[in-house]
This record gives sequence, structure tokens and C-alpha cells, in this order.
Amino acid sequence: MTGDYLQNVVYPAFFHREQSPLWLSAVSEALGRPAPARDGSWCELGCGQGFGVAVLAAANPAMRFVGIDLNPQHIAMAKARADAAGLENVTFICADLTDPGAVEGAFDFVVCHGVLSWVPDRVRSAIAATSAGVLNPRGLAALHYMSEPGGAAFRAFHAVFRAVADRPDPIAEGLALLQAMRKAKAGFFQLHPHAEKTLDTLLDERPAYLAHEYLNPNFTPLGFAEVHGLMSQHGLRWLGSAKPIENIDAVSLPEAAAKSILPIKDVVLRETMKDMARNQPLRYDLFGKPAEPASDKAHLQMLRDREWTLLPDAPPAGALRFETTIGPVQGDAAIFGPLLDALKKESLRFDRLEQIAPFKGRPGLLNQALQMALWAGIAHPWVSKPEIQPAARLNRLLLKEAEAGHDVPALAAPAIGSALAVTPKRLDELRLGLGGSRLRKLLCLNELK
Repeated sequence: MTGDYLQNVVYPAFFHREQSPLWLSAVSEALGRPAPARDGSWCELGCGQGFGVAVLAAANPAMRFVGIDLNPQHIAMAKARADAAGLENVTFICADLTDPGAVEGAFDFVVCHGVLSWVPDRVRSAIAATSAGVLNPRGLAALHYMSEPGGAAFRAFHAVFRAVADRPDPIAEGLALLQAMRKAKAGFFQLHPHAEKTLDTLLDERPAYLAHEYLNPNFTPLGFAEVHGLMSQHGLRWLGSAKPIENIDAVSLPEAAAKSILPIKDVVLRETMKDMARNQPLRYDLFGKPAEPASDKAHLQMLRDREWTLLPDAPPAGALRFETTIGPVQGDAAIFGPLLDALKKESLRFDRLEQIAPFKGRPGLLNQALQMALWAGIAHPWVSKPEIQPAARLNRLLLKEAEAGHDVPALAAPAIGSALAVTPKRLDELRLGLGGSRLRKLLCLNELK
């Protein structure tokens, strides 16, 4: 442990699809706010070993990417990977976010994942001030944090792990203690059934991740009011969730709760009630500088200009089911069947999809259907004629990393300006030349042989 944050354990490689510029742009447009320029700039505050930064830089070579982290080992790893892949549009900086001038320049996207709830107040304040200070007028700031009330239960997990933090193997010991309490039907697990599911997840998770999650001295689930107030102090306005399904009350809230919340106009109270209805453990909020909302005509044009494609693992329309925080939601076959059938044939612009029977004269329905499909990993915005060589070079390197036993959670996919998650089994298939022609094309694995 060094200072306020764990630094003697390397944070594992992760890719968070919500950080993709194209994802954030599509969500912003769905909410009626014009997206930043497609050749803009992007910055991550607390980038870890920079895996996500690298795959996004490779998938979006026309943009400028910056990753900032406190840990020198993380930054050294990030620089080495970027150099080996020949990525020329990415910079990594070792800096403390509380230091003046730690982040310089102006950015269209500022993202921060897995930091806000794990640092002290002064660092949270620095993140808010930095986000506001470097964000362009049309820019988007995406902040991920553990939220109340759902996240509050995990203070107990944190207390257990911190109590054994000085033992030889605190993660193994902490997990054993929690399993013993669950087996004993401890009142905590009876009162918080979602904690039992989380424990199952932790048992399969990498110890390094658990160390960063539960061995840090700071562990603060935050109410929406706290984060909203902090960002408001610095002139940023809440826009919605980076998880698009949470912007659609009809499928993310229990029906009775949605009816109760509908009349509430105050943003803070409304979101607080939604978090209560969902027992929300995590939030991923979008903020931006105040701006006039787009007119209905301008909003519709934004949507119509966006092109969409079906992702390789999209399920058949008949089996469409959305797993949400309130339980499974069945996709209406009359809506999603024609949408998926059309996208299976080719990528299509929104205005073309509007011509399909369920959506004629109902662009709002199509907007919601596409946002649900985006969240579920079924469909994604499409990039026409992407530059593929940076992604091809990085993916070849990442396949070698995987062969050497390193964690590789995703591969760059420039046709969607993002990355696709990969399992160890899929990585083996891809190394053997398998995986399907569409998937290999998206990942540029037939290029630069």
C-alpha cells in the first residue's frame, strides 16, 4: 500500500465497452444531445495498465487518446504495449490526479471507471474538477462508481478483507470467512440476498482484482445526490446513464415503482428513487456542460445519421431475453425479430431501419430498441471504411500475450470503434484460424499476416 491507493498489486487487464467513444456518442444522441466530433480526443483518469486505452486507440486511429495513472508500473506496461503495437495516437502519463497540471489539454471524452468510490474525498474532488476543466463544450464525462443503496451492503465485505489485510493471503482468507458466514446462514446474507450472488462472482474472479476492490483503505458507496452535487459544483450537468437500458424506465424499473416515480420532476430525487427501486449497486453516469437541448427535428436527424450492425454473438430473435437488474425481460418478437432479421443481412442506417413495419412512424420505438440491443451486446453503431492496420497490429500482439498466459479480455474491432470481449476458449479458436469469418473480419485477424 502506498498513500491512499493500493500500488503493490498490478490491476488486471479490463475492457469496459461503455468507455468507447462510439458507444458514448450513440447513448448521448439517443438522449437528444449532439455527440462530440468523431475525430476528437479521449482521456481516462485512472487507466490501470492501459489495456482499455490501447484497444480503443487501435480501434479509433483518427482520435487522440491519453491514459493517466498513479502507478509507475501500470504506465510502464501501458507504454510497452502501445510501442510494441506501433500505436501513434496514444499517450500514457504517470501522475497523481490531485497534482496541479496532472491533466493538460482539452478532451471530447473523459472517462473514469472503478476509482471514484475507492479514493478519499480530496481525490474525488480532483476528479470532478479535472473532468470539468478539460472537457470540451460538447464533451462527455462518464463516471463509474459504487452506488447506494445496493452497494452499501458490500461495506461488510470490505471490512472483512481489511481486517485480514496484513495476513499472508488476505484474499483467500477473506473469501473463506465470507463463505463460512454464508454457509452458517448469517443474518447479513439473509438480509442482502444479492450479496450471496456477488460472493459467487468473487470466487471466480482474479485475486488481483479483489485486492484493488477490497484491500484499499477507502471504500465508499456513493448516493447519486453526492456525485450529482460534486459535479454540479464544477459546472457539469447530469445527462443520463452510460448504460442505455437504465435510460428506459419501462424495462429497467419494476412496473409499480415506475408509476410511482413518473410524476417526480426533481432529478436528484427521481434518480435516488430509481436506485432504490433497482437496489442499484453501481452507476455509470454521463455528465456534460450545460447546453440547449436539440430540437425534435435535430434529434431525429442525429439518430437517422447513425449506422448500425449486428454483432457476431447476437442471439436468434425468438430467444431474445434481456437480463436486467430487476430480472429477465423478454424482448417482444414483433419488435426485435424484424430488427435483427434486417441487420443480419447488412449494416443499416437508422433511417433505413425506420422503413421496417414495426417502426414506421415510430422513431422513438426504434431508438429504444436499438439502445436495448446495444446494451445487450446484440447491435452496435458501425464505422464505414475504418482504418484497420493499428487494430490488426495490436490484436496480433494480444494473441501472443494470451499465448504467453497473460489476461486478454478483448480484441480491438475498428468497424465498431470499440472492442469485442473474448474468452480463453475463443482466443484459442482465433489463434487456430477459427471463430467465423465475420468475427475475424471485425477483429482484423486476416490482415498483416
